[in-house]
Amino acid sequence: MFILFWTVFVVFILVSVSLTGIILMQEPKESGLGEGLGGGGGMQDFSSVRGTAGGLHRLTIWLGIIWGLLALALAVIPRA
Repeated sequence: MFILFWTVFVVFILVSVSLTGIILMQEPKESGLGEGLGGGGGMQDFSSVRGTAGGLHRLTIWLGIIWGLLALALAVIPRA
């Protein structure tokens, strides 16, 4: 179990660094935080994202899911 914990931990760190890089590569929305709080007029759903931005968006979602599952695994796997 000791090897399993450290293997999952190393993968968790790699996914964390990758997720941070992918998030920083995405272009910010023009309206910023204001639209999220109800200040913007135009609604854009997630299905309308196209091209490279759509790929980065999907990759961010998948890496986030993997990151969450690894975090749960680290909480369950005994360290000793």
